[in-house]
Amino acid sequence: MLLDNYPRNEYAVIPTPIQRAYYLAKAIGLQELLIKRDDNTGLAMGGNKARKLEFLFADAERLGADIVLTCGGIQSNHVRMTAAAANKAGMKCIIYVPSEKPDEFKGNLLLDIILDAEVIFLHNIEWEQLEAAMNADFGQLKASGHNPYLIPVGGSTPIGALGYVNAVKEVSGQLNEMGIDKVDMVCAVGSGGTMSGLLVGTQLYMPNTQLTGISVAAGIDFKVKISDISAKTAKLLDMNEQPDINRFSIYDDYVGEAYGVPTLEAKNAILLTAKTEGIILDPVYTGKAMAGLIDLALKGVIGRNNPVLFWHTGGAPALFANPQLFKEEADKLSHAKEIK
Repeated sequence: MLLDNYPRNEYAVIPTPIQRAYYLAKAIGLQELLIKRDDNTGLAMGGNKARKLEFLFADAERLGADIVLTCGGIQSNHVRMTAAAANKAGMKCIIYVPSEKPDEFKGNLLLDIILDAEVIFLHNIEWEQLEAAMNADFGQLKASGHNPYLIPVGGSTPIGALGYVNAVKEVSGQLNEMGIDKVDMVCAVGSGGTMSGLLVGTQLYMPNTQLTGISVAAGIDFKVKISDISAKTAKLLDMNEQPDINRFSIYDDYVGEAYGVPTLEAKNAILLTAKTEGIILDPVYTGKAMAGLIDLALKGVIGRNNPVLFWHTGGAPALFANPQLFKEEADKLSHAKEIK
C-alpha cells in the first residue's frame, strides 16, 4: 500500500477510541450514534489536525525546512497544533491571523503564545490578502537564506489529507471489531482537507460509506475544493479510480452569520452533547457540525438504515474565548451561598 511509503511523524496518540453515544442517540431519534474521538489525539490539547501534521511535517523535514508558515482564524485549532508540531520538529513557526491584535489573549490564541509561535495580526484584510502577505514573507525568508515550508489554512493539501486516509483505515479495523460493517459518517468542513482524506480513505477501505459534511464557513464551493484535493491525494496513492464525488454531501445550512461566530443551534448542540454524554464540543466546528447532524437525523436524512459515525475533530480551547455564550446557563445554575 503506497500510503505506508509516505513518511509520517508520530505526533498523534492513535488509535483514538470510538464511543457509543447511547443517550444522545436516543435524544435525537437515532438507533445508533458513534463518536470518533479525534479530540483526543493529544498534540497540544488534541484535534484532527494532528493527523495531517504528521505527514506535513515529515514532508517539511524531508525538504530540510527550518521555518513553517501557516494561517488561520484567531481561534484556529490548526495554527495552535501547527505551533506544537513545529516545536517537536525543532522549527520556528510563524502564524498569520486576519484580525486586529486583541487586548487579551484567550483560548487557542493564548496557547499559540505559550507554544512560542510568532503571531502576525493583519487587520481588515480578506483571506486572499492574508495568503498573499504570507507568500511574500515566504519569498523574503527564502531570499535571506532560510528554508521555509508553507502550510495553507487547515493543512488542507493532498499530503495533509493522507492523515485522514490513514484515519479511515484505522476506523475500518475498529468497526470490524465492533461488528459494524457500514456507517454514515458526519464531520465538520472548514477547509476541506479532512473530508478529502475521508473520501479517498472510504473509497479504499469502506466503499459503501456515505459522507456528510457540515460546512462551518460560508462562500466556499466545497464540492469543487474537496474534489480537487481528493483527486490529487488519490494520485499520490496511484489509485486506479478517481474518488467518487457522489458519495459525499455538503450542507451549508448551519454556518450562521459567519465562520467563527457561534449559532444558537450550535450552543444547544454543545449543551445537549455535554448533558447526555459528558463530551465537550466547540462553538466553531464540532458544535455546528453536531447541530447539523441533529437536524438531519430528525429529518430522516441520515441514520435511517445505518449507524451514524460523528468525527469529533476537537476545538474545545475556543470555548474559553466565548464565555458569554453560556452566560444564561451560568446565571441559572450557579448560586452563592454564605456559611454562618
